[in-house]
Amino acid sequence: ASYQAPVAVNAIPESINDDGENRPKILLGQHNEIFISWTHKTPGRYSGDVRFARSLDGGVSFESPITVNSDKTLISHRFDALTMDEQGHLYLTWIDKRDQVQAKNQNQDYAGAALYYAVSKDSGASFMANQKLVDHSCECCRIATDTDSKGQVVAFWRQVYPESIRDHAIAYIIPGKISTRNKAMRATYDNWQIEGCPHHGPDLSIDKNDIAHMAWFTQGEDQKGLMYGQFDLAAQRIQFATTIDNSTGASRPQVHVIDNSVYLMWKHFNGKVMELLIRRSHDGGKTWSSNQLIATTRQGSDHPDWVNKESQLFASWHTQSEGFQMIPVNL
Repeated sequence: ASYQAPVAVNAIPESINDDGENRPKILLGQHNEIFISWTHKTPGRYSGDVRFARSLDGGVSFESPITVNSDKTLISHRFDALTMDEQGHLYLTWIDKRDQVQAKNQNQDYAGAALYYAVSKDSGASFMANQKLVDHSCECCRIATDTDSKGQVVAFWRQVYPESIRDHAIAYIIPGKISTRNKAMRATYDNWQIEGCPHHGPDLSIDKNDIAHMAWFTQGEDQKGLMYGQFDLAAQRIQFATTIDNSTGASRPQVHVIDNSVYLMWKHFNGKVMELLIRRSHDGGKTWSSNQLIATTRQGSDHPDWVNKESQLFASWHTQSEGFQMIPVNL
């Protein structure tokens, strides 16, 4: 309803990536901390560094930012995702091209980029060494992250499979451990063959039974449009996938789970205005309500997002003409 005066996170201005797939992230800590990550735009095409800053006084002031990626080459370290596990440890995950550059220098083929991450066990005062999660991620699709019933971090992203099939993968992020649990598992089977990044990342929300509820966009041979599916993390397999909206104007699907209820949200251009639509399921995704229109705009708009505060759910949307909106959603 109202806001205090803005506070500068980085005292020294710098170029940042601020598009919908790569906008800054904000995370609330367990003891009045506020954590921020973003991508600093470095010289060169598609280049950047992952930056991080924290406030220990509820956002009154922020400490000096740090660069989290250890590789300082002027290449892509971008599309950061910021998550906290049950122990209060921070996880920063991003798309990184250091292995692609190394392969190119050795005249080797290397599809896409890689996913790297770093963990902080001291509330962001420092981060442990960079670790690679997987090779051959898509280059410019945002990463979705969430925690399971035990507070362990899970990542969901677009992956490059043989013959440039760009479907999605899912994996636990378990620092320092190599096991089947943090091995990338294929999560979607749309068979979208495309020589390039769609720049259209997925979303993820995990329920109390460790079922990963997924939303994504595809133009594959087997599926097209906005999709919703469920992946059983214990059984390590997708249970089913269904279409949300396969019309030409549909984009940016988001999913959020509260107990046994699942909420979907997406944008749809009807030829005249951009619509913001939602759909509800109160039986874990088995049956769904009809679509509900909750907002429209005639000008440009950002990607929507969910904001959940205890028993309140909001749709967050920023449009050129209406400004920033927090739209209450009836549960």
